[in-house]
Amino acid sequence: MQHPYLFFSGADIERFRRKIGTDAAAKERYEKAVGKAEELLAEPFVTWEDANGSETQHANFGALNRQANRLCDCLGLKYAVEGDERCAERLKALTAHFITFDRWYAHSYFVRKPNPWHSDLCSTATTLALGRIFDIIRGYLTDDERLTLARGIFEKGVLPALGDWALPETRIHALDSMGHNWWAVCNAEAATALLALRDDLPGTDCDGMLDCVDHALADYLTYPGNRLFNKTRSFDDKGFFYEGVGYDNYGTGTLLQYLFCRERYDGRNETIRATLPAGFADAPIYFMYPITREGKTAYLSLNFCDSDTDNFPERIVRYAARLGLDTSPSRALAATCGTGLWEEIAGVDYASLKGSVEALPKTAVLSSGYAVTRDTWEPDGTVFAVHSGMCWNHAHNDAGSFVIFHRGRPFFTDCGTCDYSKPEYHAYYCQDAAHSLLLVDGRSSRDEELYRGNKFPGALIDTYKGKDFFFVQADATGPAARLCSRLYRNFIWIDDRLLVIVDDVYCHEPRTVQFSLHYDGTYRQEGNTVWFDNDGMTAKLISHGPAAALTEKVGHESHKQDEDKIYIELSDGAKERTHTLLHTLELDPEDRNVTYETLSCEHGDGVKITDGDVEREIWYNHLADGHVMHDNSQTTVGGYDTDAYLLMITRDSREQTERVLAVCASFLRRDGKVYHSSYAKKTVEVVTGV
Repeated sequence: MQHPYLFFSGADIERFRRKIGTDAAAKERYEKAVGKAEELLAEPFVTWEDANGSETQHANFGALNRQANRLCDCLGLKYAVEGDERCAERLKALTAHFITFDRWYAHSYFVRKPNPWHSDLCSTATTLALGRIFDIIRGYLTDDERLTLARGIFEKGVLPALGDWALPETRIHALDSMGHNWWAVCNAEAATALLALRDDLPGTDCDGMLDCVDHALADYLTYPGNRLFNKTRSFDDKGFFYEGVGYDNYGTGTLLQYLFCRERYDGRNETIRATLPAGFADAPIYFMYPITREGKTAYLSLNFCDSDTDNFPERIVRYAARLGLDTSPSRALAATCGTGLWEEIAGVDYASLKGSVEALPKTAVLSSGYAVTRDTWEPDGTVFAVHSGMCWNHAHNDAGSFVIFHRGRPFFTDCGTCDYSKPEYHAYYCQDAAHSLLLVDGRSSRDEELYRGNKFPGALIDTYKGKDFFFVQADATGPAARLCSRLYRNFIWIDDRLLVIVDDVYCHEPRTVQFSLHYDGTYRQEGNTVWFDNDGMTAKLISHGPAAALTEKVGHESHKQDEDKIYIELSDGAKERTHTLLHTLELDPEDRNVTYETLSCEHGDGVKITDGDVEREIWYNHLADGHVMHDNSQTTVGGYDTDAYLLMITRDSREQTERVLAVCASFLRRDGKVYHSSYAKKTVEVVTGV
């Protein structure tokens, strides 16, 4: 088999040589890519002492793959295109140097109990980087050099990794213990390197090893979760990886990269293709927020879990396109990525892809516990999203949290993450303090659940999309089960600008509850109203009930763990077992004259919201809080006889209509007329007046 063949072929190189001979722009891109060749030819190699000189989790072994990739991207490219043998010689020397190391992973893994590890993310990244180098310079090497370098990369990188992760004779990992992004990355990177080496490993069953990897990755893609070990399924019903956009891109993207390289010369791989989750290429796009940047459309990311606002599913959409697994939305995102020089050599041009994110619905509910809705796919619109799902590894203690992005930037925010070696990572960013939640006595989840997983994870248990609203019901009880037996957050997102939050809590013993809120900008409080200003973008939060005391708390922004940032908590201070909190959060309040009136009756509390010709009454039925056994929760609220848990009555004088959203109701009646009847309670919207 002719090398190189991992990411481009000799024929691709020859075609590129002709291109830069006639295309000035392509030549300029190439010369920029190899512009530091002389500097890199003289760059000292990372030493064993440099790599192993730290007691941290990964020590400094990441320096190996960073140097190998840096030299490959420049010197490897220059050798491939120009045949500069100085570059090949330097890359050969680098590979020969690294394979003399005792290992490519930190001492912390070597001494793990009960079983030492022989690989990690650093070692497999180094393995892949050296595999790329070997693929490029193989034609420069003598037969003996090929055997020596191939065997060295295999023994120091490929075999330790596949021995830990895939091979039945030696495997120590299981999907139930390590089935997060590491599983995909470690298997796929080591196997991609093996593809480059297999012609020069006589006597080694490379095909058998690759088949093991294929099945290990297929099982990862279809992993259903494990109740005994508090593990959730890898991918949800929309094809989204539960650890957030950043780790979906890292794990799934690396897996797709392997599939691409595997299929280039081995043909179609049905083992993996048949198990790819439906919708995987579109799923992370639900979390993309289009903005205008320098006159073009760019994207921010909803930064739940360990994701950042600049995370982007780049690998997923790129390789989906190259594998023919793309969709119209994924092509639209890939077209904004820009084409790397190595991809250009292979004849790829992402900018030529045609697609549209408009092909995706504006509202999505994912079984992993995410709900996202937006007013538009155009840049600088408004997005509201809720998360109430599993906590484990990179998925934080944030059941019942929400974010709002508005007018091109985050407004009500998630704090994101920081470097994992920092003490604040576990102590703050992963915990409930870093998210907009409802707390009980200032707490929610236990911090140990980050490692042990939620035995009773959060969930989204009801959603309803109406004409001008989106209802989401989040159950955050499980993670707070030591404190309460009910912790439900009911969100009604109206007209893409007004959020009504009804929180329903029943504690095991009298406790206080707090509504914590993270925001960008400044705030000021006036009675039960808190005003927010984010560089001219405004909002107001109203507590509809007893006077809410505001407490300032100290948090941090993403990757700014050394800088304090204020967030707030609101509480009436009541120490009770039963709590019902009702808040409204309005964006751009100066644009409309919306008025609010607190409502109350024998068994219900609520708020009337008047916005021009539209009047809404939102009621909470106290009889429907689960405290009765054989008696139904029927009452009269807002003029209706009903057993609904929540009721939203919308009267529009312009259209002369009256509509009712009845949440968890078996009947809705008025003046002897039945508008809804079901023997089991359900959520419905009905027109009751025209």
